[in-house]
Amino acid sequence: MSNNTQATTFWNFLKENTIEIPIIQRDYAQGRLGKENLRKNFLADLKNALDSNEIMKLDFVYGSIEKDYLNPLDGQQRLTTLWLLHWYIALRAGELNEENCKIFKKFTYETRISSREFCQNLCNSQKFENFHGNDIVGFIIKQTWFYSAWKQDPTIQSMLRMLGGTKKADKKAYQGRKKARQPLSVNA
Repeated sequence: MSNNTQATTFWNFLKENTIEIPIIQRDYAQGRLGKENLRKNFLADLKNALDSNEIMKLDFVYGSIEKDYLNPLDGQQRLTTLWLLHWYIALRAGELNEENCKIFKKFTYETRISSREFCQNLCNSQKFENFHGNDIVGFIIKQTWFYSAWKQDPTIQSMLRMLGGTKKADKKAYQGRKKARQPLSVNA
């Protein structure tokens, strides 16, 4: 493993490399029940960085890169959250197209087949052509490609919770905007 500490953006890294969460890693946990405050704080930090167009340092990601494949030993949670954020922004911006999906497909899970297949399905732009609402989780779980057994996969459960955002933040944002009579924006 090289000692490469070069800073980069997630998107630029993904363009050049495949990220494969190895089977030895635990399930994606940032979307777990009981982790609402962690999720709320991390999403708020990401949103603030995006709104202010400032660099947000997410600490180091450790792992080995062989033949343009990164197998992270540390940083899997942050990488998954960044992947989900990029995917969601692409969807909402109307940029979940074939070209971007090729890049999104360079992120995969080896922890279990269901997690890998779920990520692959998110990378099929045609499956989201009819999405025009705000409830991405409801849309996904109603699709014929979404197997009901996937609701038992802890990684998929957590990914869906992360995509759904935080209800606490949504409620506060709604109340604040209601008083100011401003439209409610989509919680990314």
